[in-house]
Amino acid sequence: MPLLNDKLKMISCTDFRLFLKKLIKDKIEKEWSEHYVDDLNLVILPRNTIKRRYENKGIDLIKLINNPSYYKHVKANVNFNGSLEIEKQQR
Repeated sequence: MPLLNDKLKMISCTDFRLFLKKLIKDKIEKEWSEHYVDDLNLVILPRNTIKRRYENKGIDLIKLINNPSYYKHVKANVNFNGSLEIEKQQR
């Protein structure tokens, strides 16, 4: 598990912000806006907190970042509140 956290830490703040904005644009992230992401302080709000936020929705953030087919799967199967449909979760 620590290896996954290290990968998340290696992404620059700018790239992580761009990725979060892509989630908003692709309607995977339903609660945040691009303006919110611009103002998000990634020093005060740890990335692991964001990672846990997605895990609570059934989405593996590391896999979402690194695996284009998983990204497409999540994009196609996310529900109205931004959670991955339980019957469609890949492990």
